[in-house]
Amino acid sequence: MINLLQECSGAKTIGITGHVRPDGDCVGSCIALYLYLKKSLPETDITVYLEDAAKSYYHMESVKEIDCSYNAKEQYDVFFCLDCAWDRTGQGQTLYERASKKINIDHHITNIGCGDVNYIQPEIGSTAELVYNLIPEEAMDNDIAKALYIGIIHDTGVFQFSNTLPSTMIAGSK
Repeated sequence: MINLLQECSGAKTIGITGHVRPDGDCVGSCIALYLYLKKSLPETDITVYLEDAAKSYYHMESVKEIDCSYNAKEQYDVFFCLDCAWDRTGQGQTLYERASKKINIDHHITNIGCGDVNYIQPEIGSTAELVYNLIPEEAMDNDIAKALYIGIIHDTGVFQFSNTLPSTMIAGSK
């Protein structure tokens, strides 16, 4: 397990991206991480880069702040790749590759790790559950929890798929 704030210590700029054609797990994970880091590191410039999210995700806090242009010219101090390896991020790949520190968080068995720091747990049903595991309970709020819940239910078929573990049910209940 990794300590998000320790990994981001001293960072002035943080980027977050996920895979092309983002689904609920990708969007929920990215937004939850974004909200947590914004709350915990208010002086840090944090941007989420994803392709246009489906309108069904617009009720999540800050979804409309997602940057779909990928026009950043700066090199990020820390850049997160969520729910995939760098080669599935589309336009986010260049931003990720240029970053000073790369962090990869994913649950897919095919991901062998593409970051300087990797948190890959293929036995877990969603990246949202992995992000949940990294956020301290005292930092959890309704908006973060909602984003995580959307990610978890998307990749577990609303807790019906075989990847649903007791830990998944606990994360979903918070």
